[in-house]
Amino acid sequence: MSISLADALEQVDLEPGRTYECEVRGRHVELHMFDERPPVRNRLPFATTPGLHEDDIRLDPWCELPSPPAVGWLVSELGESPPIDIPKIPTDEDME
Repeated sequence: MSISLADALEQVDLEPGRTYECEVRGRHVELHMFDERPPVRNRLPFATTPGLHEDDIRLDPWCELPSPPAVGWLVSELGESPPIDIPKIPTDEDME
């Protein structure tokens, strides 16, 4: 038999303003009881709200990647630059 979360919560005496925590099947569950409906940013993004709120976006890096190993060395030498390629501009006589 399967019971919905809403049906299960109706059987429990929950007080507004409190937070309840428990572990279900190895997962941490946290339930916040509000006196009234919370603002959109406090609800999960998969609710009926269109798109994500700016507070839901996480930009902090969650791990540091190691630097790649050195593959080899590159030795550079100074030398003369090749001559500049100047295009020939036709004169009026060349155009006729």
